[in-house]
Amino acid sequence: MKLELTHAALDDLRSIRAYTLDRWGPVQEQLYLDQIWKKFETIITDPSKFRFRRDLFPGCQVAAEGKHVILFRVHKATLQVVRVLHGAMDFKRTVPPDSRPRLKPACASASRSRPATTGTSAPMPG
Repeated sequence: MKLELTHAALDDLRSIRAYTLDRWGPVQEQLYLDQIWKKFETIITDPSKFRFRRDLFPGCQVAAEGKHVILFRVHKATLQVVRVLHGAMDFKRTVPPDSRPRLKPACASASRSRPATTGTSAPMPG
């Protein structure tokens, strides 16, 4: 299965990176982003085990990781990550239910050692 991230999801990951780096330093920043990417891999392995939130957008499913929630959908052979939001956010205000996210492919990692802004699509390992 392929991984795609929306521009909004990439922006979310950049914000998470900046906040974590500023607040807790580079070691924790790397650990937390790695946890989020491992969750992407877990979702790809068995997306059916994650709860649906069709009230947010068509096909929406959610997966929690740390203080954040990954909003995604599976379309054909692609995991489409729409947003990565803090759990305290109002999801309905952030992602209107009538929206159909414009999906732009992104690379498979947002850690400092792997660029996240190349705009390319990459298959997930495994």
